[in-house]
Amino acid sequence: MTAPLEGIRVLDLTRFVSGPHATQMLADYGADVVKIEPPGVGDPTRQLDRLVGEPDSLFAIILNRGKRSLALDLYSDAGKDVLADLVKAADVLVENFRPGTLEQMGFGWEALHALNPRLILVRISGFGQDGPWAKRAAYDPVIQALSGLQALTGAGDGPPTVAGTIITDYLSGLHAVIGTVTALQGRERTGKGQWVDVSMLDGTTTLLNTVMTEYLMFGREKQRQGNKNPVSVPSHTFPCGCGGYVHITAANDADFRKICTVMGRPELAEDERFATMELRKVNYVECEQIVTDWTLNMDAAEVERLMLDQRLASAKVATIQDVAENPQLAHRGHFVEVEHPIQGKIPMPGPALRFSDMPAPGTKFIPLAGEHSDGVLRDWAGYDAERRAELLKAGVIGQTANRE
Repeated sequence: MTAPLEGIRVLDLTRFVSGPHATQMLADYGADVVKIEPPGVGDPTRQLDRLVGEPDSLFAIILNRGKRSLALDLYSDAGKDVLADLVKAADVLVENFRPGTLEQMGFGWEALHALNPRLILVRISGFGQDGPWAKRAAYDPVIQALSGLQALTGAGDGPPTVAGTIITDYLSGLHAVIGTVTALQGRERTGKGQWVDVSMLDGTTTLLNTVMTEYLMFGREKQRQGNKNPVSVPSHTFPCGCGGYVHITAANDADFRKICTVMGRPELAEDERFATMELRKVNYVECEQIVTDWTLNMDAAEVERLMLDQRLASAKVATIQDVAENPQLAHRGHFVEVEHPIQGKIPMPGPALRFSDMPAPGTKFIPLAGEHSDGVLRDWAGYDAERRAELLKAGVIGQTANRE
């Protein structure tokens, strides 16, 4: 069995989260991903926290699994010469510098394409490579704010709020992977590489989907509604007597009748206020208060069980502990252990996809900064030992003890 991207060489010039998340996924599916980072301390992401000790943060550990690390001084002429040699051997280069940075280094698209006409350049940025906001600084909360996502998140009578995770970074990483494999498929037909421009703002705005079309066509602007579903009633996250919460959705009138039966109130399905979805939308406050009065006397897990017994869409709101102990995730082997040479085995969520011809995800390694410098230069650029020594002595590359 082989991985789908086996044999694809990816040069990783990314930092922070969106870019490393993209290249981590490419590594998960078999690509030989070489992470370029500064000699010495390595990528700044390695310094973000110390929850699991020295030398690497959880961000660095999770985002770099399965990659090889080459410590290279990209600001020196000798370092740029090495980068040029690596470009000639690469299939894909992924970067998320501020637009214009790669050009200032002498590695704009024209230069890269001349070095390697088959190279695919994937560029991730906050707002795209051109336009009035192209060089504006962007982090996840900024994109959530500018995309309209934050305006739609939170209770209707409260302030806008960001999502519980850096969703725009992870979404941009996904779009970068889609762009990469799409361009690789295009190269199969044409023999030529191309550039892929991934904008965090563009990608996040696609999440608004019908919300944007509704405004563009009709001028109607959606407002925050918390956990309320605008098209189904009841559909909400209800508090329970145990202190937990459970989400219940009646997608149609038949579902509502089942919910009424579960609550021991079958007559509500014939109540003139609630008999149809349209009536329940008008009287949603009274309808959902009745459900709330019932759930407040119940345990969340019991409500979930009763609803699932009727094949209704319902779920207890899981705590992080619940997710860690989820039997479905355990069955699929979703959580994996990744080996760090100093900090030991680190558990984390594994790849989300499964392939019939690819081994199931298992233990992978995490590179120290510069751990694979000699191996990468030998494998990709054909450098001999006299050359893995000149560069090291000159400080152009860094090298840590490795496991090869």
